Amino acid sequence: MTENINNETKGFFAELLELLKLIVIFSIRKLNFQHVLFLTAFLTFGLGDGITSAYMMEKVGASAELNPLMSYVFMEQGIGGMVAVKIWLTLSLLFAVSIVSLKTNGHAFWTVNGFLIALCAGGVLAINANLNMLNGFIHEAPEEIIAIFIILTLLLTEVGSYMDRYNSQNQVEDF
Repeated sequence: MTENINNETKGFFAELLELLKLIVIFSIRKLNFQHVLFLTAFLTFGLGDGITSAYMMEKVGASAELNPLMSYVFMEQGIGGMVAVKIWLTLSLLFAVSIVSLKTNGHAFWTVNGFLIALCAGGVLAINANLNMLNGFIHEAPEEIIAIFIILTLLLTEVGSYMDRYNSQNQVEDF
């Protein structure tokens, strides 16, 4: 009886491992650089910042969050509600960016990538500030983080736009 259960468990884990292997192979073949950037932006800006800021407010208080919307949501809905709102807002933003990417038929590839990289950087900066506040370390002022995010967004989308224009000009010359 025990041998039968162990064989069934081993069979289950072998099948699970095979399924995970197939998922990884499929992902590697289908994912491109932009897909990875979308995922990273979601993980840093949405999930990472949402969880660390909710945890920070739980430990330090809602006044630690300088975003009045998120502070209000935290006070009304708690950690779960605040993380859910942050994830929803991030997914809405990423959905809008994906629509821009689809509507331009790849002609804004680097512009979109520049924005996604800036979004990832903003998420990492916010996570770092939240964790530093939790640990009692000196952290960047929110104004500095917002300024860095805006400057990166403007700079990287402009560089991306230049690269997109350069690529489209070279494609026309090739014909």
